[in-house]
Amino acid sequence: MSDQIDRAIHDTREFLAARRPPDLTAAVMSRIADATPLPSERRPGWSRRLVKMLWAPREFSIRPAYALAAAGCVAIVLLVYVRQPPAGVSQLAAAVDDPQLFVQFRLDTPASRVQLAGTFTNWEPRYDLHESAPGIWTITVPLKQGVHDYSFVVDGQRWVPDPSAPQIGDGFGGTNSRLALLPPRL
Repeated sequence: MSDQIDRAIHDTREFLAARRPPDLTAAVMSRIADATPLPSERRPGWSRRLVKMLWAPREFSIRPAYALAAAGCVAIVLLVYVRQPPAGVSQLAAAVDDPQLFVQFRLDTPASRVQLAGTFTNWEPRYDLHESAPGIWTITVPLKQGVHDYSFVVDGQRWVPDPSAPQIGDGFGGTNSRLALLPPRL
C-alpha cells in the first residue's frame, strides 16, 4: 500500500509540474479597478448618510427628521410644564415662602463715595449709595427675610457701621451693624 501512495504522490507532482498555473494578475487588477470608486464617487461619510437617512421620505410621507423635531418639541413643552406650576401659583408661593422687603440704608458723612457691603453681598461692596443731599448718602435694597449684618464702605477704605442700627462685633476687633427682617403678617 505504501508503494501505491508513493506512486500517487509522484504522479501528482509530475502532473502539477507539467501544467503552469494560470496568470491571474490581470483579472485581479481589473476587478480591483472596477470595485474602487473614483474620488468623486466615494461613499459619503457617516454624517451625510445619517442626514440622508433621516431626510429621505418614507411610505407614509413624513420624514423622520420632522418626527424627531416634533418629539423634541413635545418633550421640551412637557419638561417646562411639569417643572413650572401655573404662573399665578408659583409667584404667590414664592412671595409667601421667601418674601423680599425693601430696606432703605442711610449714612450721614462727608465722603466722595459710599458703598454698602454685608452678608447679603458676601461682604463685597456691591451697592453704591447716592448722595441725596450734601453729606447724606442713601439707597433702597431688596432683602430676604432673616438676620443681616452690614457695614458702609466710605471712600473705598473705611468700614463704618450704621450709627442708627444695633452694632455687633465682627470677630476681627471691629464692629458691624445688624438688621433683623421678619416676614410680613398676612
